[in-house]
Amino acid sequence: MAKTTLGLRIARKVLHSGISAMKISKKAEYALRAVLAMSRSTPGTVFSIQSLALEEHIPLKFLEQILLIMRKGGILNSRRGAGGGYTMAKPAARITLGEILELVDGPLEVLTGDNHVSSGLTSAFADLKSQISDWLIGTTMADILQRENARGAMSFEI
Repeated sequence: MAKTTLGLRIARKVLHSGISAMKISKKAEYALRAVLAMSRSTPGTVFSIQSLALEEHIPLKFLEQILLIMRKGGILNSRRGAGGGYTMAKPAARITLGEILELVDGPLEVLTGDNHVSSGLTSAFADLKSQISDWLIGTTMADILQRENARGAMSFEI
């Protein structure tokens, strides 16, 4: 079996097994959910923080911080005044999961090498980190939307 295929199988298994060491932060989860919700709409749609928080069940104060990070990171644009809010700064096909996760949580850390960790383990987990990073960087919000559509997820626009 190819090394990449094995690594991706391991990553999927780890990500779906509930191993807490591989969980993303709640802030990162909320960021992914917010950007995904915005990606479902027509380009140029303006989202108020309040409506997005309500629709996605994200605490308002948390969402304000997240959207500011996304704006500073070039994922979103903001509009002031009446009818203001946030819009997508670029299409879903150009926004990767890795980009969002790194903006919110910083670089991916799987296993840090210290004096008590075997060099073999450090090397193996460095390979895993590389494969997970490649997958995250190669997976866009448009890919996630395609997965939703393939599984029959419903989206309602008003």
